[in-house]
Amino acid sequence: MTTDTPPTPPFLPEPPAPRVEPEIPEILDFRALFEALLRSPKALVGRLASPGHGALLPLLGIAVASLLIFGTVLGSFAMHEQLWAAPLKITTGLLVASVICFPSLYIFSCLAGSQAGASQLAAAMTGMLALAGLLLLGFAPAVWIFTQATNSFGFMGFLTLIPWFVALAFAFRFLRDAVVATGATSKGPFTVWSCIFLVVTLQMSTSLRPILGRSDRFLTDEKRFFVQHWIESASDELPTSSAQPETPATR
Repeated sequence: MTTDTPPTPPFLPEPPAPRVEPEIPEILDFRALFEALLRSPKALVGRLASPGHGALLPLLGIAVASLLIFGTVLGSFAMHEQLWAAPLKITTGLLVASVICFPSLYIFSCLAGSQAGASQLAAAMTGMLALAGLLLLGFAPAVWIFTQATNSFGFMGFLTLIPWFVALAFAFRFLRDAVVATGATSKGPFTVWSCIFLVVTLQMSTSLRPILGRSDRFLTDEKRFFVQHWIESASDELPTSSAQPETPATR
């Protein structure tokens, strides 16, 4: 007489435990914001979505410091006056682009259903800039190596765009989460605004030229679309130290 052995149930792995966001300190100083931007951005978004967080100025300080350092790295490509001109132009240009695009951010966030006020959106946008600046800061050592290894404007311009696009991708996600945390239900308006901000920053980099190259003038008065400028500069190279400085219209 035989007895049937019940089949062994298949082994099912336990589902992974949900990721727990690290807690953010009550006082949002520079160190706390630095850690929160990189390790727990969603928790920081929740704090920025509430009034009275006091993070605007520290986030602005992180953004400015990071952009100045990254701009100095880019300025080391041409050296000389670009060591101070490039970081000044990059930092000022990005801040001006943010001010230009802030009204449209408020309008598009309202269209998306957000209940955030202007001060909350300003803090969220500053957090976006701070996160983008920190990511650019992480790319700075690799970019510096190539500033010392090549004279090609086309290659350096392309190399600079890669970290900028990557930084903006994460920064836009941070700002989108902040807008969603304030009640936004539609992503379409924010996507449109993201494209506007990207184009404005790219045009600003051309309007403030030269950034990579050298010139006898701080700014150029020649109007040029950024795509046209990239195409015309793709095959150019940095002049040698014995050559005359390039004209403002070329970079």
